[in-house]
Amino acid sequence: TKTALAEKLRLKNATLKSQIQKLEGQLQQKEDMGEVLHVIDFDQLKIENQQYLEKIEERNNELLRLKLTTGNTVQVLNTLKHRLSNLSAE
Repeated sequence: TKTALAEKLRLKNATLKSQIQKLEGQLQQKEDMGEVLHVIDFDQLKIENQQYLEKIEERNNELLRLKLTTGNTVQVLNTLKHRLSNLSAE
């Protein structure tokens, strides 16, 4: 009904107003403490973040390569153990 919809929207509006007030308060606190980031600071953080993401990607690729190498080495080792076992049994 229209009444229920109006009540629902009124509650949502009140919630949003509350969130806005909370965020404005947090922003004011940060401004008071001098924690406001300037555009240059933000751009620098974006650049650093991109560099870290690239490093993470490189390390993940290296980790994958090492895991594959380890898997292959384990397979070779198991094959050699099996051969040794067969030779010892003869």
